[in-house]
Amino acid sequence: MTFLDWSIIAIYMGGLVGLSFYWGRDQVDQDDYYVADRGMPWWASAISIMATQTSAISFISVPAFVALKEGGGLTWLQYELAIPLAMIGVMVFIIPIFYDLRLVSVYEYLEGRYGPSARTLVSAIFLLSRGLATGVSIYATAIVLSVVLKIPLGTTILIIGAVTIAYDFIGGITAVIYSDVIQMGILLTGLIV
Repeated sequence: MTFLDWSIIAIYMGGLVGLSFYWGRDQVDQDDYYVADRGMPWWASAISIMATQTSAISFISVPAFVALKEGGGLTWLQYELAIPLAMIGVMVFIIPIFYDLRLVSVYEYLEGRYGPSARTLVSAIFLLSRGLATGVSIYATAIVLSVVLKIPLGTTILIIGAVTIAYDFIGGITAVIYSDVIQMGILLTGLIV
């Protein structure tokens, strides 16, 4: 790694945190923070969803699973190809209901429909499962970066976690969506190159 390489990484991480201050500057309530006052452009939300579906795990494990694992191949590929169809179903049938009800989260809907115990249970299950899945994603990313950057794995995990938490916390969903757009741009550029 050269000075230029380290500079690009530092500018990128600092830029994401700096941009989150810009994106979060006008936030005044939870609607601004959690749903961007329902004013995000559709294209940014769509790119963010696709970037979220495409992670380090996708690049590290899926090709090996499809090509080498018993039961992989077209079975796994069918799952990957079905995701866009499922997203269309969610967009057509579920999102309009939540949008019309002006809800911040699905948990508000669950509480109104089934009571606070349902909200608490589903929230706990989601937080546990997403926490574990995020841990695996960060770990897989950190393994690759640790080798490339020649820094300890623990340090890499802390850096990834700290930068991600910082821009998420400061900029809210707007920072999350636009950072995903930037990351998808970098990903597609790398694929093309």
